[in-house]
Amino acid sequence: MLPGVRRLVAVALLTGGLVLRVAVPVGATGEPAEQTIVPLNPGVEQRVEPITPPAEQRVEQLAGDGVQQVSGENKSVVRRSAEGVAKVVVGVVAAGVSIGAMIASLLFL
Repeated sequence: MLPGVRRLVAVALLTGGLVLRVAVPVGATGEPAEQTIVPLNPGVEQRVEPITPPAEQRVEQLAGDGVQQVSGENKSVVRRSAEGVAKVVVGVVAAGVSIGAMIASLLFL
């Protein structure tokens, strides 16, 4: 046989044996054991007391133009280019990890 075929047959046999070892005990258990329910009685009674809110609450109304003020941030050219380079580096590292994991999983077949 070819070395690749031997490896495939060995993996198939090991996987089949593992599946049988896991599946047979689970299927051979039969009916589940009977369960009983025992009610628990609390030893001490509990009482619920409402929490009274404070006597006074102060509500301040916001002005219409003050509700949604967003201050714009000016980024320098260096900062924007650094952020772009960082995004590219993260993308390349993520692609490398993904391809490495794929190659590793293919080697174990």
